[in-house]
Amino acid sequence: MSIPFEQLLPFPIERFEKEFRDKKYFIVKSDKPIFQDHFSWKEFDMYLNSHKLSGWDRMPQLQIVTSNGKYCHRKKQFQQGSKMIKNKVLTREEIFDLWNQGNSFVLSLCEFLNKTMWNQCKEFEKYWGIGQANLYCSGRKDAQCFPVHADSTDNFLFHVRGSVRWYIYNEFSYECRKEDITLNEVVDLDEGDLLYLPKKLYHKVETLSPRISISYHFREPAGKPYKRAEWYDWIGEISNGTTE
Repeated sequence: MSIPFEQLLPFPIERFEKEFRDKKYFIVKSDKPIFQDHFSWKEFDMYLNSHKLSGWDRMPQLQIVTSNGKYCHRKKQFQQGSKMIKNKVLTREEIFDLWNQGNSFVLSLCEFLNKTMWNQCKEFEKYWGIGQANLYCSGRKDAQCFPVHADSTDNFLFHVRGSVRWYIYNEFSYECRKEDITLNEVVDLDEGDLLYLPKKLYHKVETLSPRISISYHFREPAGKPYKRAEWYDWIGEISNGTTE
């Protein structure tokens, strides 16, 4: 289930605003897999198997991180080194092969895929602007991931399945080029662990096992909290307490 923002923090919100927001990262370790119901391998499998069923495109959010570039399904672009291939739509077989070759998959704007992620965005949006969830899925240890980079938004990283090694650097992208950064900490995070990364802080990851991680990230508040649409309960008592 979704978790209120104030319960995710290891300190009062006032301290977060004063000491951490836009300034420095923090980690919350957990001895329980508290984010396990945010997304599952079964849901991942069902999502990818929806591609081109009966000729319809049902997975526009997919991006694939390769050793020399990135494939964006929505834009129909495949960057391979300095070469950009446009109007390229991979087949199910090609996508399946890229997964088995150890490339990481990103499902962006994926909060609509289940009620838990939708409601988790709602919890964050009581304090932040419009938010979204990005899923990062890797099928093996040492999967291909993004190189060192910095994001334009604050991120709360939920570690849902598996383990990830984080390399967190001292500098922000507005302070220097990534060629000049220095390492702050290397830390292994497991199921149930939380990492807050302020925007523009340099970082990268390595997978220590098959993993699912979720990045919840947000725009700056626009004067008042963003009100997300309600998740409707279409089945109600039909299910008799189950979702079968």
